[in-house]
Amino acid sequence: MHHNPAIYVSLTLLAALGFAAAAVLQQAEAARQDPETSGGGSLLVQLLQKPLWLLGLVAYVIAYGLQVWAVSLGPVVIIQPLIAAQLVFALILGTLFMGRRAGLWEWLGAVGVTIGLGGFIVGTDPSHGNPDATTMAWIISTAGTLVAILLAVGIGSRTRGALQSALYGTAAGLCWGFMIVLMKMVTHGLGEGGFGDILSMLGRPFVYGLLVTAIAGFMLLQKAFQAGSLTHALVSYTVLEIVLAVLLGILLFHERPHSDTVSLIITGFSSVLMLAGIVCLAGARVEKPEPAS
Repeated sequence: MHHNPAIYVSLTLLAALGFAAAAVLQQAEAARQDPETSGGGSLLVQLLQKPLWLLGLVAYVIAYGLQVWAVSLGPVVIIQPLIAAQLVFALILGTLFMGRRAGLWEWLGAVGVTIGLGGFIVGTDPSHGNPDATTMAWIISTAGTLVAILLAVGIGSRTRGALQSALYGTAAGLCWGFMIVLMKMVTHGLGEGGFGDILSMLGRPFVYGLLVTAIAGFMLLQKAFQAGSLTHALVSYTVLEIVLAVLLGILLFHERPHSDTVSLIITGFSSVLMLAGIVCLAGARVEKPEPAS
């Protein structure tokens, strides 16, 4: 069934706004925690006592629900790139409400991402595909993603500062990029069988993979925020989430963008502009809030 793109595009942009608000709120608290005394579990315990962080958690839950709704209606290939809008929203929200001062290159990057997203929507317009990947394709995709996550976490645990933020953000992005395709499988299954089929869905591995990747990605992103750089954490996780989800959408679900000459030119130009904007945002300085006393 084909749905109106205006619906799932709007839902995705609202989700991006929610993710941006959550990131700004949670990074402000996570960065104040001492990395020498905060392991994964103890970090979460400390953050659960922070009202600002809890408000960010509420924003994440709402944004996640909107993203699930969008994925149930539209192709992963177009929904995931739209999540890059959270970089722009985070820049604006951080400036307006958290006292962060964005430089010229950051604003130019925000403009590049915004224009690039608009062109991408116009040029891509992909087919919806069909979630019918083979078991071997899922095994290969899962193994490759897991290896990449472990490498990012392993190297990140031996670094500090902006690089650590970027590496933990990379691992979080890989988790959530894979989560999106699992989300597509779950929503597709519920759409086929209705909500009365929920019990049978609980017997499928996609549901548990969805839960594991959602929680793991969330915890890794908190570690990325704790390392001190909102921009490096947000850019790395956003880019990796988009790249992995789009690749898997094409490889597993056979979602195909339009391939006529005009569409390819628009999509290519928009992708380059969006990438240039992300690079500008990635060059932002590292925020260093005062540690909690």
